[in-house]
Amino acid sequence: MLTALALDDFVGAAYAAVHDTPEFNPANEGEFVFHTPEPVLVLPQAQDLSLLGEELFNETLWLSNRITNLGNALDSLDLSSPGFDRFFERRQEGYAVLAATAMDLIERLLVDFDLNLPEKPDYYRQREGLASVVQAAGQRRTGTRMTAARVQAPGSNITHLFPKTGEEGE
Repeated sequence: MLTALALDDFVGAAYAAVHDTPEFNPANEGEFVFHTPEPVLVLPQAQDLSLLGEELFNETLWLSNRITNLGNALDSLDLSSPGFDRFFERRQEGYAVLAATAMDLIERLLVDFDLNLPEKPDYYRQREGLASVVQAAGQRRTGTRMTAARVQAPGSNITHLFPKTGEEGE
């Protein structure tokens, strides 16, 4: 159960990261911040994971390694190049795929060990939100979708970290 809960925590954090829009510093367009922290998977101790059986044990450790690899890959991108070297798209797609994989692992754990996670509200539809991100990334790769416009949600509850300057500040 601890492993399923740890994976569920990661899925929630990854979902938030996937849907987080960076805020850019108006004084320096190359500077940005996210409003949510990077998702982290904190698994129970290895001896507890060995109770899962060899296949689930290996897949869970593999997922943990993939999360670390994604973070390292994103850190290695050249953010000074035009388009930030597709950093935002790669981050969004990477965490969406990893969160979907974690959701699949959770389902297998629940079935294999006859466990139940606490009920989530009806509006909490992570799988659909992650699937749409992965599908959009696939369309970008195949060239089906030519451009993606950034849309700011009116009435956002996000506190801006950078002060508005010039015409934006008025």
